[in-house]
Amino acid sequence: MMYDRHALTRRTLLRATLATAGSAAVSALLAACGGETTLTAPTAAPAVGATTAPTAATVAPVASAQAITAPPTGTTPTTAPAMMSAAPNGKTIPELKVGVASNPDSMDPHESVSNVGQRAHYSVYDTLIRRDFLNGNVLVPSLATDWKRTDDRTLEMNLRKDVTWQDGSPFTADDVVYTFGRLVGPNRNVKLEVASPGYWPLDSCEKTGDYSVRFVSTAVDPVLEKRFAGLGAQIIPAKYHQMIGTDAFRTKPLGTGPYRVTEFVASDHITYEAYDKYWGGAPAAKRLTLKVIPEVASRIAAMVNGEIDIVANVPPDQYDTLKGKSNLNVKVVQLANMHVLKYNMKAKPLDNKFIRQALNLAIDRKTLVDAIWNGNATYTRGFQFAGEDLYDASRPPTPFDLDKAKALLKMGNYNNETIYYVASTPNYYNNEREAGEAIVAMWQKAGINAKLDLAEPATTTMLFNNGMRQVGTWSATSGTADPDGYLWRNWGPDNTQQKGGYWAAESAAKYNDLGKQARSTLDRAKRVALYGQQLDEFEGEAPGTTLYAPKEIYAMKTNIDWTPYALYWMDLRAYNLKIK
Repeated sequence: MMYDRHALTRRTLLRATLATAGSAAVSALLAACGGETTLTAPTAAPAVGATTAPTAATVAPVASAQAITAPPTGTTPTTAPAMMSAAPNGKTIPELKVGVASNPDSMDPHESVSNVGQRAHYSVYDTLIRRDFLNGNVLVPSLATDWKRTDDRTLEMNLRKDVTWQDGSPFTADDVVYTFGRLVGPNRNVKLEVASPGYWPLDSCEKTGDYSVRFVSTAVDPVLEKRFAGLGAQIIPAKYHQMIGTDAFRTKPLGTGPYRVTEFVASDHITYEAYDKYWGGAPAAKRLTLKVIPEVASRIAAMVNGEIDIVANVPPDQYDTLKGKSNLNVKVVQLANMHVLKYNMKAKPLDNKFIRQALNLAIDRKTLVDAIWNGNATYTRGFQFAGEDLYDASRPPTPFDLDKAKALLKMGNYNNETIYYVASTPNYYNNEREAGEAIVAMWQKAGINAKLDLAEPATTTMLFNNGMRQVGTWSATSGTADPDGYLWRNWGPDNTQQKGGYWAAESAAKYNDLGKQARSTLDRAKRVALYGQQLDEFEGEAPGTTLYAPKEIYAMKTNIDWTPYALYWMDLRAYNLKIK
């Protein structure tokens, strides 16, 4: 198996020690390592309703994930701004090269809803509503010029009339109806991850004019507007998709965004060309390449040597290497994403709740944040994201209690069965292997016969699903800045953990009932209380566990002025990418 190669640092040595000695050895080693720079994203103020899109001059040092609130029934957001000028300061470059760890295997935005998919898709497609991360994370018009709720279940939108697809054909309401026809209703494509009530609890999408549509939800939906700015909300072209077919669309997509894909080789690169007639203004780079460089050392070397313009997926132990280069700028953003573990209850001994609870209590998350992430991750207060509207700041941090973990193992009649933890190599998630090594050492210290297996990313899923490995790695993204976007979308009855039986139906019943209530009321106080109970149920049934919310590190040449977001969306539109 091929391992992810990192530069040898004090922290690398610390991780190696942790893998054999357990978490107790870390404190002394941390003290010897000295201080590390910890970067945090600024807090953005919550907003009410939609507002105007940012002007070309607006720049934020780091964009953070904060609460976005929907307009109440009957209000109409500000009309969308006129088309922005191309390249705000007039400067362009022939090509922007971005070094990444991996690319998605499909450019269909409804099929590849992953961290790497979000990055690759964001500049190809538009959504009806957009989250403006640069100006307080408010909802702003995008392909829709305005919207209003006519009752608790109905949302009406007017659409832009100056938008064309990247082949020059006009965008109309027919494209919106076609897009949602594959996601909701009797003819939805059930093979698509986003074609589920977890994403779209909609009864219908109806054309009310050439440039107007009406959506009706299945029930009262407190986050309906947010869904149209979230994951799986990209609009696709009706005529082109019907002509080319689903299979061909995966590699030859067409959108209304600023970049059109010209070449797609998933394992090596994706090449895009600028769409100069983009309704939001032509982007500053005439050509874009997302180049796959799986190994960390090679990816960092490419950035230092000037072979690429931006590098993504930078591990924390490479921060100092890049920060010390005068020709580079380094930016760190707190992600609205959490690394989690998922458990397969069909595989013994994880059918026993006490053993699952013991696994969770034996993880010292603060040590993981300090030792593995050098502070570039956040130790959370349970399964929730700070800054969101329904965040409970009084909830205690996810606990670490080794003595209680040992007691729970006895209660569960644990008999030294091997518990296998499978992680990806090379890393799919930053520090995936390193965290796995540390957690297995912590479990061993609690008396658990735990072992770490490394496999190619596709193989890890197979090993977990067929029960050969009981513990797998995963992540949860707050795609709507609301608990519904991860507590329900990732762990509810419409997702793989429950549909595959890895979280047993009897165990999940109360969790599901609480979630159904929380996602079908507009009463904020009631929702807060229900989600608190749902978090309690998640921790009690222990179908998995949260680890930490990572921060993402990027480096770029000093002539590149670009702001990363709290989601993996790589926004290279004219207002967010400028050339100095």
